[in-house]
Amino acid sequence: MRKPFFYDITLRDANQALAKPWNTDEKKIVFAQLLKLGVQGVEVGFPMASEMDFESSRELALLTAALADKGDKVAEVVSIAGLARAKKEDVQRAWDAVKDAPHPRIHTFLAMSPLSIENVLQIPPEKVRQTAIDAVSYARELVGDKGDVEFSPEHFGDSIENFDWVLENLQLIVKAGATTINLPNTVERYRPMILVEMVKKVVDALPKNITISVHNHNDLGMATASTVESYFVGATQMECALNGLGERSGNTNMYEVAVALHNCGVEMDLKLEEIYETSLLVSKWSNVPIYSKAPLIGLDVIAHRSGIHQDGAAKTKNMKKGAYRPIDYSLIGRSENDILEFTSQSGKTAVYEILNKNGYPVELEEAAELQPVLKEISEKEGTLPHSRILEIFREKCCNLNGRLVFQTIDVIPEENRFVFRFRKDGVSQEESISAEGPIEAALLLSRKIGLPVELNSYKQGVVSDLDKMWAGRALSEINLSANGKSVIGRGVSSDTLVANMRAVFGGINRLYRAGSGELGVAGVKS
Repeated sequence: MRKPFFYDITLRDANQALAKPWNTDEKKIVFAQLLKLGVQGVEVGFPMASEMDFESSRELALLTAALADKGDKVAEVVSIAGLARAKKEDVQRAWDAVKDAPHPRIHTFLAMSPLSIENVLQIPPEKVRQTAIDAVSYARELVGDKGDVEFSPEHFGDSIENFDWVLENLQLIVKAGATTINLPNTVERYRPMILVEMVKKVVDALPKNITISVHNHNDLGMATASTVESYFVGATQMECALNGLGERSGNTNMYEVAVALHNCGVEMDLKLEEIYETSLLVSKWSNVPIYSKAPLIGLDVIAHRSGIHQDGAAKTKNMKKGAYRPIDYSLIGRSENDILEFTSQSGKTAVYEILNKNGYPVELEEAAELQPVLKEISEKEGTLPHSRILEIFREKCCNLNGRLVFQTIDVIPEENRFVFRFRKDGVSQEESISAEGPIEAALLLSRKIGLPVELNSYKQGVVSDLDKMWAGRALSEINLSANGKSVIGRGVSSDTLVANMRAVFGGINRLYRAGSGELGVAGVKS
């Protein structure tokens, strides 16, 4: 399969639609990023539009030549194009602007749709044909063997009624010297396959050495589909813009086309890993924010909030193809694939993944117990940030407050003895236990008052640096069992004794809690 030729129109078509078009210095910054991305063609401006556009186009052509002289591989091969109306003075101006580039191109255009001929150009169709041929002939005369000539029948997508006439024109325009025929859907009005069928007819009718190009605007949101499908019927040049910038709803978004083709196994020279950085920079330079749901580059497109989606995302998080994502996002330079956010629609998987990601290696059963608590809070507060989830987790599972079997336990260490003052089932009690350490004393106390438990394992560590607020504090994890059930009790504190007691009594409360669906937890003081 042939490689697609990415022809970027950000500096011309997109730039003219900005509230504040870029000056020469700003264009140079964007141009450098385009070379970094590895595009094969750049339309640097419309030189006849203004003196600034002429100068910026000329500066970029000279810059390309200088970079090529220094051995820049992309600069050596990239086509540098200037846009020109089908007028001799425009064509000349475009050539004067780009002629110093290693590979200059003149891109001239003229509308050929019935709507445009009758209502905008207001000239006979015969004159439209001859004007286009004359412009291409003059452009070929100027560029000679050094450069290329591209022609666009503007509003090609509107040329359904006079398609045969337009096709005849394109055949004559090729004979006049055009090497690239660009087919613009200047205003998107219909379903993609109508345009794609028109593109295929042009591909079949023109010589095979002619490059067929497509240039789609996104008025109905289908420019990417039209461009990708046009490639598969023979179009080679993809005219696209960074971040999809352009007139009205914008032009075809380069990133979407490139990734769609990549997913279909098409090889290309574009450096896909530069896409995300490029998108962020272009948003900043253009002062056009990236929509949070923008495909591939939006802030929110890697977030999952529903329980079903979170479960699938978690189970495929280390795979190239995710259950609910189109790519491994490292392909375009994003550092994360799937972000799970907790809302009232989220399930236990989100709790499990969020806690483990933030340094608390909980079991799925523990996450399931906390999920209803978080859900109830989320119904009032909305999306719960990870910091809020950790706060609730520490309060419910580590700080040990709530409805419980044990309540408000004071642990007073004495020589070889530990005094426990607590409320059990609402009744104040005090017990003195002889033991070598506080954990043994707590277990003996539990047996003495009729709540026997067995210690399976004990782990003492510190809270991970991932939990910024509590990083470095003691984290106790104690696995207890009773009546054939095992649980993990956790405690966090700057005091190791308090962390241990919170873990032990929290675990006991989970084993013997009253009612269903409640986290059995206890408040522990030292």
